Amino acid sequence: MNKIIYIAVGSVLLTSCKVGKNYEQPTVDLPNQFYESKTGMDTVQNTLQQLSWKEFYNNDELNQLIELALERNADLEIAIKNMEQTSLLFNQSKMALLPQLTMNVTASRIESSKNSANALAGAPRINDDFNANLNMSWELDIWGKIRRYKEAALATYLQNKEVSRAVKNRLVADVANSYINLLMLDEQLRIANEGIALRENTFLLTQKMFEVGNETILAVQQAEAQWLESKELLPQLQQEIALQESILNVLLNRYPEKIVRNVHIKDVHFSTNLNNGVPAGFLSNRPDIQISEYTLKAANAKVGATQGEMYPALTISAQGGFNSIEASDWFMTPASLFGTVVGGIITPIFNQKKLRTNFEIAKLEREKAGIAFKNTVIVGFTEVHNALVKVDKLQEKEEVMDKRVQILNTSLKNTKYMFEIDKASYLEVVNAQSNALQGNLNFVELKRDYLASLIELYRALGGN
Repeated sequence: MNKIIYIAVGSVLLTSCKVGKNYEQPTVDLPNQFYESKTGMDTVQNTLQQLSWKEFYNNDELNQLIELALERNADLEIAIKNMEQTSLLFNQSKMALLPQLTMNVTASRIESSKNSANALAGAPRINDDFNANLNMSWELDIWGKIRRYKEAALATYLQNKEVSRAVKNRLVADVANSYINLLMLDEQLRIANEGIALRENTFLLTQKMFEVGNETILAVQQAEAQWLESKELLPQLQQEIALQESILNVLLNRYPEKIVRNVHIKDVHFSTNLNNGVPAGFLSNRPDIQISEYTLKAANAKVGATQGEMYPALTISAQGGFNSIEASDWFMTPASLFGTVVGGIITPIFNQKKLRTNFEIAKLEREKAGIAFKNTVIVGFTEVHNALVKVDKLQEKEEVMDKRVQILNTSLKNTKYMFEIDKASYLEVVNAQSNALQGNLNFVELKRDYLASLIELYRALGGN
């Protein structure tokens, strides 16, 4: 028995991990920067992607909603359960390297008929047998096949861990987007109400001027029509607010209810520390890239495992315990002791072609995973690039639109004053009101788009 154990241990030390190649990350050439901008926002500072979402958003009201979503969201809970499941499978895979030990206790009685050969020959008709033994079976991992299966199980577990992080990142971004959408709609509703009040005043003023003969009935009718038209915007905005609240409530895993908010969109400011940096932590921070790489690691390990399936397997089995035909002598030592040790080699013969095919398929799966990994890097890098373009250009557009809206609001005040002193026509007032109302609504929407671009940038960088 000692010789068998020495031979087995020597085989493990000399030949283990011979199948397959250890994983090496494919070479990925990244550009020196994400995006070149005239404004100097060339790349993303590494500290931005290291900020926690609480630090990035820096908004107590929004952070409370995100915390609630992380506690209750169904998709995230499922992702966590999947991660726990693969963790159990990985722990199970580690046990494959150890011997399998079982215990067996049996007691049997065989009673032969009086006319049986044993009875006629004078042998006892009743035969008892009492057996208690331990059985050990061990496949020695002489080729490293079992270790490769363990590597694949670990990669799958880590992959599911990154899937959970990806779901979390997307959830945080979705909650933030829904929140700023609500703030935008709140502000648009406020602007619409101001516009309604303004057009109502214009209508009443036009009616008074008609009564003293300074305006025609046509002007009165047009003023009333403009007032009623502005009121049509209210139910549309109220509907959008209700639907957006429902979207956010689904993310929070609860039935529709009012979302309490006391913040104005103009007071929302996310982190914009975007200057002077390189894409250094890009590969390790994005969960989708990590998921793709763990897929490649698992595929690489499976190549080694399928290769090992084609080689002979060395097994050792042993059995030992107590055996007796009398219950009283069952555990008597050493008379009732017995033991056996068997070493064997099992090698596939007729299914070699099938195993070879599985090996070739595993190599193709590894090649496909390598291609997918490189493509994921390109897609992820492009997402960061596009998010930076949006942030940069929306900043430029916001500066221009802010000046334009200020001019429109000032023009409206001046036109209204001139109309009251009969120095401007009704059509000039209507035109100024329409331009100012639409300009203010668009500016709020632009503010939302800018905040959304920052959310997308943070998510594209991997976020924490």
